[in-house]
Amino acid sequence: MKNKFDLSSKIAFVTGAGSGLGRAMAIALAESGADVGVVSRRETLLNETAQEIQKIGRRSIVCPVDVTKSEQVSSAVDKVETELGPIDILVNAAGIVNTQHATDLSEEEWRYTLDVNLTGTFLVTKAVGERMLLRNRGSIINIGTFLGDRGHRFARSAYNASKAGVVSLSRSLSVEWGNKGIRVNCISPGAHRTPMMGEAAFDEKNLEFLKQKTVIGRVGEPEDITGLCVFLASDASSYVTGVNVYEDGGGWL
Repeated sequence: MKNKFDLSSKIAFVTGAGSGLGRAMAIALAESGADVGVVSRRETLLNETAQEIQKIGRRSIVCPVDVTKSEQVSSAVDKVETELGPIDILVNAAGIVNTQHATDLSEEEWRYTLDVNLTGTFLVTKAVGERMLLRNRGSIINIGTFLGDRGHRFARSAYNASKAGVVSLSRSLSVEWGNKGIRVNCISPGAHRTPMMGEAAFDEKNLEFLKQKTVIGRVGEPEDITGLCVFLASDASSYVTGVNVYEDGGGWL
C-alpha cells in the first residue's frame, strides 16, 4: 500500500508555496518523493521553501509569478518542465482573503479578489492542463474554502464567491478531462493558523471561538492538510475525481 503514496519521479507545481498551506503542501510532496516547482509572488519566501525541499534531498526551483498574468504563468510552466521535467501534480494554493463588508467593497477590490483566487486558478490550471493532456496523465488539486458554500462568516462575500467558483471549476474540469487521464479535485480547508489569518492567529478570543465551532475542538495547523494533499496527488486516489473534501475539523457540521 505504501507504494501507492510514493511520489518518487513525480514533478509537482505548487502555487502559493511561499507560506501557509501552500508551503506545507509543497514540502509534504517533496517528503513523499516529488521534485517541486514553487510558485508565488514573493521570491524571498519561495527561496526558503525551496531550501527546505532541497534539504529533504529533492530538487526544487523558484518561480516568482503573479498568477493573474498568463504570460508569467506560461513562463513558469516552461521553466519547471525544462529544468525538472513534465509536471504530474498541480496544487493551486495561491489566494488572498478579503474581509470587507459588501457595501464597503469597491468594484476594483471585488475584481482583484476574483482575479487572484478564481482567474488565477484557471490560468494556472489551463497552462499546466494543456501539458498534462498531451501525456494523458496528471492530478490537479485546487484549494477552496469551507466558506465557499456555507457562508457562516460575515464580511466574506468576495472571498467566498471566488472560492465557490474554484469548487465549481474543479468539478467542471473533472468532467471535461476525466477520460483523458487527468483527475481534478478540490480541498476546502477550515481555519488554519497561517499568515493569511493575520493577527487573528494570535488572538485568544478568536481562537477560542474557532475551537468551539469545530467537532475536533481546535484550530487547524498547516501540516493538517498535507496528508490529504499527498493522497489526492498519488496513485492511492486513482479512482477519485471531481470531489470537494472539507478539511476543517468538522467545523459547522
